[in-house]
Amino acid sequence: MDGVLAVLAVLVFVLLRLIGLLRLIAAPAAPFSKAREPDVALRLFTFVAACAVLGARFHSHRSVTWLLATAATVAWLILVPLAVGDVRSRPRADLREHVHGAWLLSSVATAGLAITAADLATHTQWRGCVVLSTAGLVLSLVLYLVTAWLIGRRVVTTPIAANDVTPDTWILMGALAINALAGVRLRGALKSQAVWTWFADAMHPAILVLWVGASAWIPVLLSAEIWRLYRRPDSVHFAGVWWSAVFPLGMYSTATQATAQALHLSVLTAVSLVVFWVGFSLWVLVAAGFVHSTVRAVSGSPCPGVTSHQFRGR
Repeated sequence: MDGVLAVLAVLVFVLLRLIGLLRLIAAPAAPFSKAREPDVALRLFTFVAACAVLGARFHSHRSVTWLLATAATVAWLILVPLAVGDVRSRPRADLREHVHGAWLLSSVATAGLAITAADLATHTQWRGCVVLSTAGLVLSLVLYLVTAWLIGRRVVTTPIAANDVTPDTWILMGALAINALAGVRLRGALKSQAVWTWFADAMHPAILVLWVGASAWIPVLLSAEIWRLYRRPDSVHFAGVWWSAVFPLGMYSTATQATAQALHLSVLTAVSLVVFWVGFSLWVLVAAGFVHSTVRAVSGSPCPGVTSHQFRGR
């Protein structure tokens, strides 16, 4: 199963990159004009996260890790000033009004780079990679706290409608999960180099805190989903934003398994397996919805129950 999913992930990654390239060739000015919106600029960090996640999966292959690390780093360096400029150009009130889970992709991408740097530190035994991994983890947590604070302010100060509970809200959990995984990989790199043993020991409680934090989001997010379904029973249908709920579940499963191995908590292995199958089931449902929606769009038949305002990107 693991090998099949890994091959599928690579094929989908390549396919999406080809589609993006074709769109760029067809309309070269469109991406640059759209990137001036904070929502668009921050969503582009999905490319960095994808490269980092694939790099983490194939971390035993040094050349693949280097290739994906280079692509992720270059993209991150391009996107950071673009996203910062977009965010700084908006009033704070406007940011609080429009902030949502997808904005945490900047934290996810940065944590992904921290994982890649930790893997390279293990391969190369270069301490500079340990420093980069540590810096990436710290920056990722800062980005998470700032964005989560903005989301919290919005929830407290603005009435929340059912449509505001979108699937990308699950990134609140997934972002902490990937930070926990980054902590595990950094701890492994420190132990492999036998340096800063005090730092490696300090990572033990930090990893546990991050995993507990990610776990604590699950009942909250489930309650929000149940409330949304109660208020909007017609909202259960395919939309592209549902893909953003699959990744957090997969990352939580991976982080839980890594935490179980690193901290010798065998009971978490069962938790990881259960969440994996939940995430896989959701992936199958979303993929089926995507195929069904695509077929109906090509045939010219509208999907029943889908309106333009439901789960639209903000």
